[in-house]
Amino acid sequence: MNIKTLLCLAALTAGFSPAIYGQHYDVTKNTHSHNDYLQPQPFYTAHANHFASMEVDVFLVNNELYVAHNKEDIDKERTIERLYIEPILAQIKLNGNNKIYCDSGKLQLMIDLKTDGGPALKCLEAKLKPIRKYFDVKNNPDAVKLVVTGDAPDHSRFKAFDDIFFFDGKRNTPYTAEQLKRVAFFSAGLQEFTKWNGLGRMVEEDYRKSKNFVDSVHRQGKQVRFWGNPDTKTCWQAFIKMGVDFLNTDSPAEMAKFLNNYDNNSYLATSRYSTYQPSYKSDNNKSKPKNVILLISDGAGFSEFWAAATANGGYLNATNFKHIGFSNTAPANDYTTDSAAGATAMATGEKTNNRFIGMDSTGHQIPDLPEMLIKIGIRSGIVSNDRITGATPSSFFAHRTERDQSDSIAADLQHSPASLVIGGYHPAFAANQNAILNKVKASGFEVFEGLGKLPSYNKDKKVLCFDGDRPADNFRMIENAFDQSVKYLAADNKKGFFLVMEGAKIDGGGHSNRIKQCIDEYLSFDKVIGKAMKFADDNGETLVLVTSDHETGGLIVYDGDYKTGAVTGTFTTTDHTGLPVPLFSYGPGAENFTGFIQNADIPKKVVALLK
Repeated sequence: MNIKTLLCLAALTAGFSPAIYGQHYDVTKNTHSHNDYLQPQPFYTAHANHFASMEVDVFLVNNELYVAHNKEDIDKERTIERLYIEPILAQIKLNGNNKIYCDSGKLQLMIDLKTDGGPALKCLEAKLKPIRKYFDVKNNPDAVKLVVTGDAPDHSRFKAFDDIFFFDGKRNTPYTAEQLKRVAFFSAGLQEFTKWNGLGRMVEEDYRKSKNFVDSVHRQGKQVRFWGNPDTKTCWQAFIKMGVDFLNTDSPAEMAKFLNNYDNNSYLATSRYSTYQPSYKSDNNKSKPKNVILLISDGAGFSEFWAAATANGGYLNATNFKHIGFSNTAPANDYTTDSAAGATAMATGEKTNNRFIGMDSTGHQIPDLPEMLIKIGIRSGIVSNDRITGATPSSFFAHRTERDQSDSIAADLQHSPASLVIGGYHPAFAANQNAILNKVKASGFEVFEGLGKLPSYNKDKKVLCFDGDRPADNFRMIENAFDQSVKYLAADNKKGFFLVMEGAKIDGGGHSNRIKQCIDEYLSFDKVIGKAMKFADDNGETLVLVTSDHETGGLIVYDGDYKTGAVTGTFTTTDHTGLPVPLFSYGPGAENFTGFIQNADIPKKVVALLK
């Protein structure tokens, strides 16, 4: 039986499974606000973040229960009634007099007794008697669960107290089956198992000891919590992988953000593919290319690339490149580029302002690669799984100072010398009773809908192919379009061809902070890379370039597993970043694209090689 199976079996015993294997960790079920009373707003900070559990230290003095960390800190204004019982009742009243949260979340109040447990608990029992129903979880499924810890009564005396009280289980305690029913969960100090400071990784022996304790608790059908743990994301992630039920924190708002975004920041591969193994025969400086294929992964930086590699066992087609560099994506008028300026630089050889399409920074039209290359007899193809009017594909045929001028951008296609254009449909082509589309047809384009209708090469006609009319329609289109595109462009080809192909949907994953979309779309893009490398090997005269227009989301990958394909990260923004992006090259002339270059240098080098 493998370790994954063992972990899942142990987890199922306790009614949950570790999030690293796909289980959802929830703020309303898996969080514990440690020493909650020390927050600037006790109760309310954790409650506002829908925490599942809160902890309060209590001293019994003169038949009053005071909330404090140390006896000398006692303030007569800070009683358990004022800080917790009254706010709890107020929230229950707001929610129809039956539950603490308006949704399905429930609350557990952990009471850490700092004085003799028997008298303190009897005092609390008397105070709660008039409102007992709000804490009776046996008869009210929405009731607040009370868990006693600290100087609690011995387990032999559990029966002496109202059964609204449950108890914090202690390691190595011989509970009877009846006593175990009163144990809410088991707690232990993490320092009993390790001296780990929450940075880097826990040593294997310590991790195994900690995990063994967690599994032993789960085998009893109980949940588990560590206290005294480092309050870091790395530690929280380790606890999730370990299967710890309650994540202990002194930073409830930060943990809530961490867990609320956890599903979007986590990925688990369901399959993997073998990468193409290139021959490297033409990957040298002995010749120049006849054809150039430029693959652009919109929004993908090194982190997106490596997150995808991790999901595929540490290998991609892109990891097989020997010629590697970085491209500075900065536009002419800022530090951080948008897709329009980034793509225009790669299409024209000039950096320009954000939002400009095929224009220089002063607003003047400049030639793009298809326009430059047709002069030496090289035909071009433009393919994207974005709409054809999207910023990246349109930078290779349009000339506008505003990327949102969709009607004008669509109309510019009639002036492009590109032989093949494939992408998603935009309603601009149907404006004024298909006036723009009719002009595009009149300029020599045949129009088709769907890749399956793509015709054989016709030297007298250019091809415009719409594949999908919404972004969701054509996520995987480029995988299918590649073979047909190079076959079309290579037909009856003496001078060579230039093909630019965009994987546009990685960018959306960065903007929405969804690592799954980033990874799945990069894996799809990487399959196109494998096809391009194989074509380059078979053809012997093709240079393949792989890069991005910019990075989106500021993704940081902080955990992963090459064996399972699990990846966990966090995003720092929903916008683009100014980070340089990888530049991979393969085939004749590849050595010209290594090192650190400007994105605008890419088309200059392409033209120089093809002339």
